[in-house]
Amino acid sequence: MNILHVNSTDLVGGRFTGYYMQQALKKNHTVEMAVWNRTKDNLNVYSMKPGNWFRFPYIIIRKFEDKLGLEGLTGLAGWTLSNKDYFKRADIVHLHLIHDGPYFSPLSLPTLSRKKTLVWTIHDTWSFTGGCVYPFDCDRWLTGCAPRCPYPRRKSLFQHYMPALHWQLKKRVYQRSDITLVVASKWMHDRVKKSPLMQHLSCRLIPFGIDIETFRPYPKAEARKKLGIWPDQKVIVFRDVGIHGDRFKGMRYILDALMLYEPQEPTCLIILDNGRTFHSLWPKYNVNTLGWIDGEELAIALSAGDIFLMPSVQEAFGLMAVESMACGTPVVVFEGTALPDVIKSPQGGLTVPARDSVELAGAIMKLLTDDDLRERLGKQARQIVEKEYALSLYVQRHISLYEELIENKRHS
Repeated sequence: MNILHVNSTDLVGGRFTGYYMQQALKKNHTVEMAVWNRTKDNLNVYSMKPGNWFRFPYIIIRKFEDKLGLEGLTGLAGWTLSNKDYFKRADIVHLHLIHDGPYFSPLSLPTLSRKKTLVWTIHDTWSFTGGCVYPFDCDRWLTGCAPRCPYPRRKSLFQHYMPALHWQLKKRVYQRSDITLVVASKWMHDRVKKSPLMQHLSCRLIPFGIDIETFRPYPKAEARKKLGIWPDQKVIVFRDVGIHGDRFKGMRYILDALMLYEPQEPTCLIILDNGRTFHSLWPKYNVNTLGWIDGEELAIALSAGDIFLMPSVQEAFGLMAVESMACGTPVVVFEGTALPDVIKSPQGGLTVPARDSVELAGAIMKLLTDDDLRERLGKQARQIVEKEYALSLYVQRHISLYEELIENKRHS
C-alpha cells in the first residue's frame, strides 16, 4: 500500500501528523509525506514549496491573506499536489493540518478527492467553523457564523464578516468532496456530527497513539535524581505555553491555583517549555524549568511528577495528558473539553469545573496529600494507555481504515 501524508511540517507534532506513523509502517508499506516546511533530511519527506523564485510572491500573498482575512484560500499547495509523482503513486492521501498558514486552499479538496481516496484527520474545530480554531462559547458555527462574527480569530479588514463567507465556501466544498474524516476524541466526533458542514461525511474515531516503551513509568527516585530534585518533595508537572496570549491551555488558572494552594510538604514545580511566569512562586515552591524536551527526557520528567496539570479550556484531545498517564502520573483537567473522556476520569485523573482555580487547588491538595489515591490513579492511568493509546494500536486502526476504503473504492 502507498500512503501519502500531507501536513504543514514534518517533525513538529510528528506524533499525530503522520511522521512517526511513517516510521512505524515503512517495513510493510510505502509511506511518504508532503509538507510545506521540511525540517528533516528524510528522502521520503517532500517539500511542497516552490523554488526560491517564489519567495517574494509568497510574502506578498501572505500579506494579502492577512490583510483581507482569507485564511488560506489562495494557497497553492493543494492545487499543485495532484501533479506530483508522490501523489500519483499514492493509494491513500491522508491530510492533517492544512490550515496552519496560507499554503493549502480548501477549495482544492473536491479535485483531490476525485483523483484519490482522501482521509482527513481533524485536529481542531477550524474545518467546520468560519475560521475559529476553537469557538469557545460561540455556537454560530451551527448556523453559518452570520451575519457578524463577535470573536474574529485575526485582525483584518473584514474580520467580522469573512467568517460567514468562509463557512459558506466550506459548505460548498464539502458537498462536492468525498472525504473520510478521522477524529481523536468523542468530544470532536460529537461536534462533527452536529456540524451542518460535515455531518454528511463519514467520520471515524481513532485516538492518537504514543510509544509506550519510551513513555513508561521510570522509577521516581531515579527520575528525580536525574533532574536534581530532592527525593522527599512532592512534585507538580505542567507545560507552560506562556501566560500572555494563552487562550486555550489555562495557564492563568494554574498560576492562581498554585498561589492559593498551601503546600504541607516541600513541593517542586517541574515546568516544561517557558516557565518565566512561575518563577515568582519561588521560594514557596522549588521551581525547576526544563525548557523544550521530548522523548525519553520528557518521559523521565513526567515520571518524576506526582501529578500533571492540564486545565485546558479548549482541547480536542490532549496528547501530553496521555504521555503523563503512560508514565504513571495522574492528570488534573477541566470539564468541557475532550480531556475528561481521554483520561477516563476519574480512573486516570481528576476533573474539576472549568475556569475554577479554587477547585483546581483543591484537586492538587487532594492528590498530593492522599498517597494511596495518587498511586492507584497512576496505575490505572498506565493501564488505560496500554489498552487505548498504544502507537501499534493507532497504526493498526489506520491500516484497517485504509484497506477498507481502498476495497470500497475497488468495488464501486
